Amino acid sequence: MRKKNIVDTLVIVLLIVMGIILGYQVIKAIIGGTWATENIIIAGMGMFLAGLFVIVGFLMHQAKTLGILSERTKNIGDNLRKLGNDFKEHTKEKHKS
Repeated sequence: MRKKNIVDTLVIVLLIVMGIILGYQVIKAIIGGTWATENIIIAGMGMFLAGLFVIVGFLMHQAKTLGILSERTKNIGDNLRKLGNDFKEHTKEKHKS
């Protein structure tokens, strides 16, 4: 578990550093620097996707920790099993008639 915390912290620090670099490049481009606009847009999209993966991973970890995710999947499985049994009974009754 300690390795996971270290990796999470490292990813967050890396994301912050990349954000600072991207912010600097945007300001540099606005003032009249040499970085191409397309590169700034691509870097921004990369930052957005990286942040999205971090947030989704964090939310899945929280849900697993709280037991919500496993409880919901268990309930869905039980409901589908009951639905299947009801359907089997219904088709048996229909074929008997």
